Amino acid sequence: MAALNAMLLLLALLGALALGARGLAALLRAVLAAAEATHVGGLAEVSARRGDLTEMAERRGVVRTARRRGTRQAAWAGLWLLLLLAPPFLGVAREVYAAAAVLWLFPPRGLAVPAHRRS
Repeated sequence: MAALNAMLLLLALLGALALGARGLAALLRAVLAAAEATHVGGLAEVSARRGDLTEMAERRGVVRTARRRGTRQAAWAGLWLLLLLAPPFLGVAREVYAAAAVLWLFPPRGLAVPAHRRS
């Protein structure tokens, strides 16, 4: 019985680390999307001042896409962090964290290539 408790504790530790890693990665992606939206938004303003309406419209589309991606990643970060922080208060921490250890079997999403840099 002690071996099973030790195994459950190990799986719970791995699961908590997986949830934390996923949450931080999603938060990083949200921050990068916000930085991209800010940067490209500035470039759109430069295009507008120069009178290049086509490039301005394209850059505004990139800004909208980056903002949507940032919002989606912020929501994912909130979900991962909620799954990390809520179980101890509900008294099911070991079980939820042990189940979350399965996340290590699925590779996380990589960082997205900005839309304006895709060929």
